[in-house]
Amino acid sequence: MKARFGWALALAMLLGSIGSAYAADMAVKAPPPVVPVDMWTGGYVGLNAGYGWGRDSIGSTAATGPCNTVGFGGCDLPPINAVSQASAANLTFNNSINRSRFIGGAQAGYNWLVRSGASSWVLGVEADFQGLSDSHSNTFTSTAPVPGCPALCATAFVVNQSATLTDKIDTLGTLRGRAGILAGPNTLLYVTGGLAFASATASASFTQTGAPPFGAVNQPFAAAGSIRKELYGGTVGAGVEWKLSRGWSIKAEYLYADLGSISSNVNVLSTSTAGLIYSNATAHINTHFYENIARLGVNYSFAGPVVAY
Repeated sequence: MKARFGWALALAMLLGSIGSAYAADMAVKAPPPVVPVDMWTGGYVGLNAGYGWGRDSIGSTAATGPCNTVGFGGCDLPPINAVSQASAANLTFNNSINRSRFIGGAQAGYNWLVRSGASSWVLGVEADFQGLSDSHSNTFTSTAPVPGCPALCATAFVVNQSATLTDKIDTLGTLRGRAGILAGPNTLLYVTGGLAFASATASASFTQTGAPPFGAVNQPFAAAGSIRKELYGGTVGAGVEWKLSRGWSIKAEYLYADLGSISSNVNVLSTSTAGLIYSNATAHINTHFYENIARLGVNYSFAGPVVAY
């Protein structure tokens, strides 16, 4: 009986030692847990290219100017003066211009990786500058009655009028904040918003011609004006960025910008066949610029060594 008990005890001790050795061996060979690393914190520079389009609100209205009383009775001479004043009463156009073209430029920024619980966020700031040159025009025509006719005129005269309105953006840039969440170690989904600025030009040209038979009495008259201005507004957008390696990433992004308005005045003059000015009017031009951008970009990051966080 004692011999059997001794053999059992020895067997138990042997099995226990084998189990302990196997457990120790398993602990040593078990793979270490995956430690997330920071590939996002740091500065970067890059290039972008894409497509830009906008629908600008553009229009003009006119206001009556003073009469010139020199020659042929001046303001008291119908119907020449009546047609002159038509430029003020009826020279009004309101429409829109569509713009679209290739757009390209460069960007630079800085990112910070922030970990909150199980989520990883990327906060940053980015500036970009786009080079572009587009000019788009629309011509609008209408026929307007002459004020005061036929009360002051032998017949109901009308004027044919035309306005060519043009707008152009030469350069465009933004300064924006970015905030996004990592959908994986290499994929950032983000929103962005901030300041947009641009160099833009708006111009207009006007013509008015007295319809027959008055066209034989009064020459066509025309005027043109242009203004260039630096515009400032806001922009918002969203995008996705993929890390190809610690240094390189690519992104797809959409931005919408409201750049504000350009306003200016253009003098419109009416002349007789003798070349005498009988009256004038001032046309007010206003253009509101909007911009949409869809683009792809590539960035190179100057982030430090890959470290766990």
